[in-house]
Amino acid sequence: MNPQLNRLVRGYLRWCPITDGKRLLLNLTREWITPEDPIATFETKYRFRLKVNLANPEHQYLYFYGTHDERYIVTKLLKLIKPGDTCWDIGANIGFYTCLLAALVGDNGTVVAFEPAARTYGYLKENVSLNQFTNVTVVNKGLGNKQEQRHLYYSEAGLAEGTASLKYADGRAASERVTLDTIDNLFRELPPPKFVKIDVEGYQLEVLRGGEHFLKAHAPLLIAELKDVGETNRGIFAEIEDYVTDLGYQLYEIRKHSIQRCKRLSDTTQRNFFLVKEHSRAFSRILPWLR
Repeated sequence: MNPQLNRLVRGYLRWCPITDGKRLLLNLTREWITPEDPIATFETKYRFRLKVNLANPEHQYLYFYGTHDERYIVTKLLKLIKPGDTCWDIGANIGFYTCLLAALVGDNGTVVAFEPAARTYGYLKENVSLNQFTNVTVVNKGLGNKQEQRHLYYSEAGLAEGTASLKYADGRAASERVTLDTIDNLFRELPPPKFVKIDVEGYQLEVLRGGEHFLKAHAPLLIAELKDVGETNRGIFAEIEDYVTDLGYQLYEIRKHSIQRCKRLSDTTQRNFFLVKEHSRAFSRILPWLR
């Protein structure tokens, strides 16, 4: 690796406001700026540190760009989350969002991070410790619609993949038994959230069903990635819409510079959505982006 070129390219990828050509630059220089040791620790754009495995393309993106590839979500969270908030990160992976939320809520706030995969959970714990966050609780469980043991599928445990799923798919040859719990069970023993991030690779509806009583009685702002649900089973869209409505929530598409009401999941190409009760305090937080 060329250290000077590494610093130059990573600095450009992170801070130059012009996005055109960044991917080409990275592809042209990657072999000279990638560390020989795939296990790397670095500081993100947001001043917290992460330990990653550069054999994982998702981790490479974090290392080179200093942020998550879901940058439109990140920019909104930077303004949305307030000091003192309580946030739940369901499907925390190695902890990028956990650490970001921990920095945003500050010492008077709380983050609870859930990650069922053993090796990935190890990265998560280490990244929380690396930043000396005392406002984070990490839980080695997944969430679903009931308390049970299930298989979690992935291609390789050591990669700490963000695409690991409780639903089997081709290419996910490895698996492990993991413990699942429910929102309704856990909110009685953990700080109840004002904000919940759900990234569970096709298991979103089960997570929501497991929080029916809490979500009907309270009004946390939710953000969920629904792309994989659409790719694997488009017939579930109506079921999600009906269930979300029954909870008193509405869906809003997250776009580059705005959000807008989602009329039908089947009609949109967006991946990520806010779920919010329109007469709640949380709704006022997303109003600046509403179009």
